Amino acid sequence: MPRFADPSLCPDCRARLPVEPAVCPECALPLRGPVASSLLATLATADRLLAELRDSAVVAPPIELDVDEFPPVSWPVSTAASSPARPRGLSAASVPRILLGLGALCLLVAAVTFLAVAWSWLGVGGRTAVLVALTLLSGTLGSWLARRGLQIAGESLTTVAFGLLALDVVGADNAGWFGELSSSGLLVAVGAALGVSALALVLAGPARLAVPQVVAPLGLWIAALGAIGSSDHDHVVAVLTVLAATGLAALGLARELRVLAVSAMVAGTAWWVWLTLSGVADAAEHAGLRALWLEGHGGGLLAASVLALAPLALRPTRWVPQLSLATAAVLASLGAALPGLDDSTTRLALVCLAFLLAWSAVAALVPRSWVVVPAAPMALAGLPVLTLAAGLAAEATDNVFGVGDPFTRSVGVRLQHVPTDAHPALLVPLVVGLLVALWAVAPGSVRRPVALSAVPLSALAGIATLALFAVPLWTVVATPSLAGAALVAGAVRRTDERGTLQAALGGLLSLGAVAAALPSAWLATATLSVVVAAAAVLLVAGAFPGARFAGAAALPMAAAGLLWSAAEVGGLDTAYRAVPVLLVVGGLAIWQPRAELEVSAGLAAVVSAGAAIDAVSDPSTSLAIHLTLAGVLVSGSALVHPSRRPLAWLGGLLLAAATWVRFADLGVDAPEAYTLPSAVALVLVGLRRLYVDREADTSTTLAPGLVLATTPSLLWLMVTDPVSWRAVLLGLACLVLVMVGVRLRWNAPLLIGSIVGGLLVLRELAPYAAATPQWVLIGLAGTALTVVGITWESRMQDLRHAASYLGRLR
Repeated sequence: MPRFADPSLCPDCRARLPVEPAVCPECALPLRGPVASSLLATLATADRLLAELRDSAVVAPPIELDVDEFPPVSWPVSTAASSPARPRGLSAASVPRILLGLGALCLLVAAVTFLAVAWSWLGVGGRTAVLVALTLLSGTLGSWLARRGLQIAGESLTTVAFGLLALDVVGADNAGWFGELSSSGLLVAVGAALGVSALALVLAGPARLAVPQVVAPLGLWIAALGAIGSSDHDHVVAVLTVLAATGLAALGLARELRVLAVSAMVAGTAWWVWLTLSGVADAAEHAGLRALWLEGHGGGLLAASVLALAPLALRPTRWVPQLSLATAAVLASLGAALPGLDDSTTRLALVCLAFLLAWSAVAALVPRSWVVVPAAPMALAGLPVLTLAAGLAAEATDNVFGVGDPFTRSVGVRLQHVPTDAHPALLVPLVVGLLVALWAVAPGSVRRPVALSAVPLSALAGIATLALFAVPLWTVVATPSLAGAALVAGAVRRTDERGTLQAALGGLLSLGAVAAALPSAWLATATLSVVVAAAAVLLVAGAFPGARFAGAAALPMAAAGLLWSAAEVGGLDTAYRAVPVLLVVGGLAIWQPRAELEVSAGLAAVVSAGAAIDAVSDPSTSLAIHLTLAGVLVSGSALVHPSRRPLAWLGGLLLAAATWVRFADLGVDAPEAYTLPSAVALVLVGLRRLYVDREADTSTTLAPGLVLATTPSLLWLMVTDPVSWRAVLLGLACLVLVMVGVRLRWNAPLLIGSIVGGLLVLRELAPYAAATPQWVLIGLAGTALTVVGITWESRMQDLRHAASYLGRLR
């Protein structure tokens, strides 16, 4: 008896199986396929092994074992999930769909052929009987098959029935039964016949046929299309069509006919879109108040806005009600605003601003989940407002910065009057309206920053408004400069992030004032004085996060600009203006050794020195002076502050560069004149370090100076005649370095003296090595190769002896 491989039992739940089962009737385990066959074979193998194991059993006394001495035994379990084989070819359900679809197509083609061929020899009665009989037969047969559960066949024959019905109407029109119908009238007749019959079949026929649910809205579509062509009231037809489609959608939702509901929604939405576009075009073409509402040109737009609420009758959920209300609000606002948009730009701005504020009030009152409804018309009204405000601000900015080049105008220079499409006085109301709208739709966490920015932004708008008129430039510059200083002064004692924002806004206002004041040296000096004072206050007494950083970063640049503009006012030559700038910014860096201040001071020094050097006729002398002054200041900071000791390298480099510039200007071409002073200074500094710190390494203290002292001379000798006094002196210097290194046991002098001296000796040998006969070089090469080969073979022989010795070991 099989214990495991029993084909009559389920291998999983052990339930009794029927004959040739596909799956287990109890646990739905698949019992066919390669995996099931492999399982059955495995279970049969288990039965066989179990029988062999039982036959080999012998009777033996029981033995007590310690179970802890043996590891636990676990049967291997396969965890790989078997995936069913993918079906190939067509599924069983696809075959009838294809066959019945082709059959329906053939029947419709046959019906059209019948009308084209047999119409001429059949009488009226015969034609009528044949078409009506075929239509009734296909429709009745389709309904009967659908009730019997043959859904695909029912859909196909119902499609044939509707196609034949359309042909019936066309044939009746050709027979003259409808009189003289136009093509639009024929479309109305065909659409009405299809829609009414499809709706009747939906209500009375098989409940789940999809074809009538699609044909009913399609018939409405065709009838409306024909009515548009035969009537002068297009908007009325569109409105009635949208209402009828909404009714069909409601019917579909009430009876749970999803195909009918979706088809009706698609048809109604398409006609609503057409009504909206047509209504907007008609209203825009006749935008006057009388033409819109007395002559009726705004009726289409008004009807579209009302019909946008039609989805609410279907009791939608989620976002549909909000979208419907937002669309209706946009269309209604557009219709109400159109009479005021066809006059002037000023009137356009006022009308859009009024609607923006009105909807902003609505947005502030409605719940936050419904704010999208007023936000849509707000966006429609806010776009022209934003465009006009940006245009006025751009014209004001261009008028201010187009006064002239820096330092070319007097203190009383006036702006030009700018003619604008919209009145300049509208800029402030437009900006305020945009801020109100932003506050109304913003989340609660964003409203406070928007409210805080309202006053400075409105003030900027007022300044920009002033810049559109022919006023003195100082009136436009003074206001943002003083406002920026006031904001910074108010932010100094704050300790929160609000102080940071306030100071940043004040800084932006001050920078704008400086940029606007550049055409006049007097105005630039005055505004930069305010900036310098504000930066100094921030550096000394700022309490909010980042205050001292901002003050340190801004103070050197502002001070440099102030000194430059003051020098322009005082008539100081441009060539000498960078000297006081370097002294002041360098003094600031020594006074406050902060990284941001030093970077700003360096940038100010480079810019001012570059401008001064460019303005002189002898740039090399000016460059040397500025490099010397910069080197002194940087070295002074390194000497005063222990934390700035690494700046001594930069200071020394600047001083050396100044010396090199002077040497080049004097025509000195010897490298030692450029390098020996710096090398001696480095060596002296290194010796001082060795004297103070007995554990210091000569490779870090003496090597930089010794390399700088010897390498340039060596390189010079490499490219020139090596037989010269320079070579003698360099050789003696290398000999001294070697002897000192050996005597004092210093690594750096010994290595540098040896390397440089060796390279110098080889350079002295080079002219004579070139005159050596070629056979000598060949002989030396052969000798070297022979020595290497003998050494290689000797080492290989030693390796073989060692391997033989190891092999004889026991």
